[in-house]
Amino acid sequence: MEEKLPVKLIYKKSLFVELVRKDNNFLYSTRNRNNERWQVYAFEDTPKLRQDIAELNGQEYVESLYNEQH
Repeated sequence: MEEKLPVKLIYKKSLFVELVRKDNNFLYSTRNRNNERWQVYAFEDTPKLRQDIAELNGQEYVESLYNEQH
């Protein structure tokens, strides 16, 4: 049986664009369940993705917290 990739959902289009520019693995997009006018963007959830999200939001990424959750 195939192992599923861990997925991180992004709800903000400008963050989606920056993550794609930083060469993160974009998987697919779908309509937001709560508001069909909006899209939700799915990325492969990796430490690099988490680090890029933190950097783009002006935060610090601590890898040990990610490792404890996965």
